[in-house]
This record gives sequence, structure tokens and C-alpha cells, in this order.
Amino acid sequence: MANSYDIVFLHPPSFYDFRKRIWFPGPIANTVATYTPAFIMFPVGLISMGSYLEDQGIRVKIYNLAEKMLVEKNFNVEEFLQKLEATIYGIDLHWVVHSQGAIKVAEICKKNHPDALVVLGGLTATCFSEEIVENFGFVDCVVNGEGEEPIYQLFKNVSKFNKLEAFYRTPNLTFFDRSKKMVVKTNYLKVVNDLDSFDFTRLRLVEPNTRTLTSSISQEKVWMLPICRGCLFNCATCGGSFYSYKRLMNRDKLAFRSPKRILEDFMILDEMGINSIFLFQDMRLGGKNYSEQLLNTLRGSRWSSIKNVGLELFYPASKSYIMNLSKNKPADYIGISISPESGDEAVREIYGRNYPNEALLRTCKYCKEENIPLGVFFMIGLGYDTFDSIKRTWTLWEKMGSIEKEVKTKSRIFVEVGSMIFLDPGSLAFYYPKKYGYKLKFRNFNDYYKSIEKSPFWIHWISYETINFNAQELANLMIESEKRMLEYKRKYNIITENSYKVRRIFVDLEKIFISEYDRIIKLSDSMEYDIRIRELAEISKDPIIAWSYILTHDEI
Repeated sequence: MANSYDIVFLHPPSFYDFRKRIWFPGPIANTVATYTPAFIMFPVGLISMGSYLEDQGIRVKIYNLAEKMLVEKNFNVEEFLQKLEATIYGIDLHWVVHSQGAIKVAEICKKNHPDALVVLGGLTATCFSEEIVENFGFVDCVVNGEGEEPIYQLFKNVSKFNKLEAFYRTPNLTFFDRSKKMVVKTNYLKVVNDLDSFDFTRLRLVEPNTRTLTSSISQEKVWMLPICRGCLFNCATCGGSFYSYKRLMNRDKLAFRSPKRILEDFMILDEMGINSIFLFQDMRLGGKNYSEQLLNTLRGSRWSSIKNVGLELFYPASKSYIMNLSKNKPADYIGISISPESGDEAVREIYGRNYPNEALLRTCKYCKEENIPLGVFFMIGLGYDTFDSIKRTWTLWEKMGSIEKEVKTKSRIFVEVGSMIFLDPGSLAFYYPKKYGYKLKFRNFNDYYKSIEKSPFWIHWISYETINFNAQELANLMIESEKRMLEYKRKYNIITENSYKVRRIFVDLEKIFISEYDRIIKLSDSMEYDIRIRELAEISKDPIIAWSYILTHDEI
């Protein structure tokens, strides 16, 4: 049978009903514009798990349901899953934004294949594993932590033993033993010491992948490669911090991919026609010898397809480091990104990124001098932010803009601001909210899952408050910061005047909508509720209608 496998991995959309129900994702739509609010990008770990299983002789496939639902307007998910035969259906619940979509897909799988195993995995699934298996009976188990070997052992055990015995024999598992009416967690395996045994390039396992791999801006094909697993830092809201890796993944040290294997990855991806590769994680985490070896291994290569390589900085870089990157570029063009999150040094230090603004500005200048594009990312939603500290963030943008004017090279400093809607489960701030300036609105998985079910409006999905701002105030700050960012981009010619005007209309519209959302959600008349929802949806589709609507309101 063409659609029969041992293990099928399914990547869900963030919101399962995004094609049928009207929803207002707000700032989420800007956070990952290329991947749409449905979050069609899948975790890179699906590739390493899929290839690991295939190398063991397992028939495996990865279906990107989110992309398939996005590009195929008449695609019937339930009909597709009904015809898809597998022993194990593995659904990724890595990013918390997929909570509702993952559960809906899991429910459909169990409904159509009651004798198969429905398995969740990923950081969010691991964080809430006990709650998930206890409250959602159609989820047979959760694979905790790093999943390559555990999912393989699960398949082997299910082939030999009854389901319950197989679960007890499989490491890294959480399941509900109905005979004992209790949740069981098996012991973790020891994590791997390096990433060289895994393959992160076997994209042929994924169907479809064209839209996910294609940049909506440049139309080039883009893929990501990990330099390592784990982290040395403890950023407060990051679900991938040192603390989170140790608590959820059983990993207390970094596992690197060797420069030789990364070169092999590049060669494979080049043959596949990938144009841009993003190396995630800061190569400096491996020390000076590792970063120099990686650059020396990749430098001088001549690629048929690869044009650009993206690199991360977890903290400001020295002039010599930036010059070395420029001298030993792994492709014709490189780009760098760094995320200080706040322009206020005290707020940034509490968050977990302890470096001064001067060091950050020097890095901006070094990149400009070496003609290397730099992306600098800030975030609204930090625990100890105040109105004054956010104003200092806006002021820092201007200082970066001054460097843009001062250093006459073609490269740009691209400043961006994002809005944190969901605070990462598994992060330090999630477990110790008071210490990091937060008050949690969502404390368990059901809170995240139900938020998008209860309300189509993004302001009702904000999972936290801070010591200085409630959710409504945070929403307004997010919109105001978007407005300031648009003004910055217009001032420094990053966007055209026409683009500014159109985008400004929709930012102003969102500010008006914030008050409308609260009015609508309180309506008891379902017909009136539906009419108002549809009105807002129609207004938000057309800039002319939106502008007319704005003129009749004074909220902005």
C-alpha cells in the first residue's frame, strides 16, 4: 500500500481550524511572517528522527499537514489521515503555539486508527507530558526529551510486546497505566555526546516542503542546520535554556556537530538546490578552536546553489571575530543576528543577557564596517520592563540608526521587535515567575490549549502578566512598539513611504480592534457575535476599508 508506513510523523498547524474559523493572530503574524500564523515550519528534530529510523530499516514518512492545509485549499485532513496507515503516528508538540493543532490531529488519528499508537513529542509535550496523557485519552504516550533512540525503541518494543509492556520497556516515555490508574514516567536514556550520528538534511522524507523551504521575501530555498544541542545560558523566557535542557531533556552539556559533518551537510544541501543555510546556535559556544576550525573547514568552498549563510551571536562580538567572519565567509554572503531583547541594560541582565549597550553598538559598527548585514531583535513582554525601560529600547534603535548613517557601506542593520504572546513552558520564568517579574495566567497545558478554542483574538492568548503591566497594557505596548518600529524603518529607508502608509493603517487598526475584541467576547447573542467577528475580518482585509474605519474611531 502506497500510504502505509511503520512510523508517520505529522506536523500540525498552530490552529487546526485556521481555514474555516475566523481568527485574529495579531503580532504573531509578524513574528514568523514567512511561515504564516499557521506556523508551517516543523522542528528540525523531525528530520534527524526520521533519518535515524530510516537507517534502522524503519519505513518512515513526515507529512507537513500545516503546509498541506495552507497550499491545498480543498485538502481534507481527516480523509487523508484515514487512508494513512501506520503503526505509530508521531505528532510534534515542540512549540507551545501548536498546542491546539497537535491535540486536534492526535484526536483524528486515534479516531480513525484506534489500534495504532498516537504519540506526542517535543519541548512543550515533554513539559506537560503527565497532564497530556492523563487528560487526553487518545494520546497513548509522550516521548520526552531527545527522541531519536526512544522512538526507535518504542517501535521495536511494540512489535514484540503488548502495548503496556512495550511502554514500560521504552525509555523517555510518559503514559497512563489504566490498570493502576496512574501516570508512569520511564527513565531517561543518556543523551548523545555529539550530533555526528544524525542527519539533518534528508528533506525528501518531508511532504510537502516547497512552501516551508521557500522564503516568502527572496523566493530562495532556505534550510537550517544545528551547530549543537543544548545551551550555556539561562535566558528567563527561553524553553531551550541550560535550565530547560537539563530539566526536560536530561542534557547538562552541549553536543556539537563536527565541522567535517557540517561541511558534508553543506555539500548535500547544495546538491539539493538550497540557496541559504541558517546555522543556529552561536559557534562560539564551542570555544575558539571549534569556531576557527568550522570557519576554516567551510571557507573557500564554491557552491552551485548556496549563496548565503546566516549565523547567530548570543552576545556581542569582538572586532577580530567579525573580521575573521568576513575574511573566511562560508559562502558569498553572510548575515548575522543577535537578540538583546531589551535596550535597558538592567532589564536585559535580569532576563539573562548580561552585556552593555556599548558592546552591542560596537558589534553593530563592526558589522557595518565589514559590510555584513546584521539583524537585531528586541521583544516586548520582559518581566521587569517599565514604560521608561521600553522608551530606552526605542532610543537604542535610534543609536543603531545613527551607525547606519555614519558607516558608509551597503550592508544594513535590520532592527526588529517581536511580541511575546505565549511565555515558553519549561522556561525559568514559567517555573519561577515571581523571580523574573511575571504572573502566569496559563499554568498548565489545558490553559494554552483552550485559549485559542475560547477566543479567536490574540490578546486573550497572552499567557502572562508582568509586575508592571496587565495583559491589556501589554497588548497596547506591543502595538505601540510596532508603530515605533515602522517609523524607524521609514526614517532610515528600510521600507518605502507607500509600504509604511499601508502597514501603519493595519497597526492603527489593530489598536482599535483591541478594545473591540473585549466587547465582542462578552456578547451573549451568538448571532450578533458572529456578525461582529465577520465585520472585523472584512475590515482587516482591505486597507481602504480599514482606513475609513480608523477615521470613525479616536482610540489611536
